[in-house]
Amino acid sequence: MSFDALGPQSRIRALGICLLSLALPLFLGSCKGGAPGSSSSSAQMPINAAGGWSDSPFISGDGQRLYFMYSRYDFAPWVISAGAQPPVLSGPDRPGLHHSTNPFDEFDIYVATRNPDGTWAEAVNLGLNGAYADSGGMEINGGKTFVWVQANGTATSIVMANKNPDGTWGPAVDPGPGINDHSAGVLQDNPHLSADGKTLWFTSNRPMGLGGRDIWFSSNSNGGWSAPVNVGAPVNSAADDDQFWFSAASPDLYWNHPGEIMQCPSAGSTCSGAPEVLTIPGCKFPDKPSITDDGLRMYFACRVPETGGIKIMYSVKQDSGSWGVAALVD
Repeated sequence: MSFDALGPQSRIRALGICLLSLALPLFLGSCKGGAPGSSSSSAQMPINAAGGWSDSPFISGDGQRLYFMYSRYDFAPWVISAGAQPPVLSGPDRPGLHHSTNPFDEFDIYVATRNPDGTWAEAVNLGLNGAYADSGGMEINGGKTFVWVQANGTATSIVMANKNPDGTWGPAVDPGPGINDHSAGVLQDNPHLSADGKTLWFTSNRPMGLGGRDIWFSSNSNGGWSAPVNVGAPVNSAADDDQFWFSAASPDLYWNHPGEIMQCPSAGSTCSGAPEVLTIPGCKFPDKPSITDDGLRMYFACRVPETGGIKIMYSVKQDSGSWGVAALVD
């Protein structure tokens, strides 16, 4: 089935963008900038550019690289109208961005590197983007391996690539039909690769799930990936569960649930206790969390249902164990 044939919600989800219900009330509290992690120069293009669409942030374990997807098209009108209004071409043209007259084909992955003073250098094109939409990526191995979702004009697939010694990227490798199921109506999205590259978690609405979109995992042995297994309850539920985040350095697991982020105490990559809703002051509807290896800083997309927009933000863990007030990355 062609990408254009997908319904509005399916098309945006296939890009790695999970939308909140438009009926949810707006609640976006104090979102301050200028703290460590903000942009270093007003002359450079910020991560949260005016216009366009920045989404799906991922912070490297050492906190030195922040990845996100970007398009010149602003999807807010399309979100607010539930697909009745098209996205608007309104954002700046980042260097290296491939252009398309189809808004759903124009997404590239960018990376911003932290400056010595804690601010962010201007984001650059990651250099592994294809001719269609690229989204939902993350690194392992100090940025030498990358996994993400790549479109080919008719479907989207989870792919992986390794960086060459000269800094260029090798070809995108498809892990196989077990992970990338292109049966009618089936999606795969938002991959998360373990630090050793041996376990892949991802989201899919394939059969045998608990309902809607579930989180699945596959293991790599002798170069091949096993048949995916549903992670089961309490992570998955009858609703859409998405965007799994796990690190051996973290005491908790995190994932998306409609309108909220869930967390639970970690027993490896499963829960050892009951899931709870994550609270981040200043952002009632956070999405797509990732956390530095020291466990002290979380990056996420903050949803603003009233405007249909997104802001990439971060929060610092407090001595109490709770998360501090959300702040803009720039």
